[in-house]
Amino acid sequence: MGKEQGHVNWMDQIFLDYEKNGGLKNNPGFGKPLPESALSGNMYDNFLAKAKDAGFLPLWIKWQKEIREALAEVVRLRKMNEQESEINNRIEDINEKVRTYNAICPPKMQRREIELESVEIQYEKWK
Repeated sequence: MGKEQGHVNWMDQIFLDYEKNGGLKNNPGFGKPLPESALSGNMYDNFLAKAKDAGFLPLWIKWQKEIREALAEVVRLRKMNEQESEINNRIEDINEKVRTYNAICPPKMQRREIELESVEIQYEKWK
């Protein structure tokens, strides 16, 4: 086992064993160059595209969709002249979701809480 300053470095040993058993060579992309698209453009967008292709979506994407759908409903209710108290209750529920969303999403993706006066404009930004 590999020792580093008097203690066993377990992760290094596990990786070395994996490498010796040909573990890396069993990966589908082993020995192939990275596609140009992987290194160009926005790395974050590349990650999201690859994750989506693999069937994985981060939890905050789920929250984003829920917020967008709830905002669409509020915009619809405003057009139908629904009572302001009902709309305010829904906006407060949406703002709870926005706070949860902001806590788990990347910092650059965080959004402001929803306000009644600008709900239509904010809905467009959530699309």
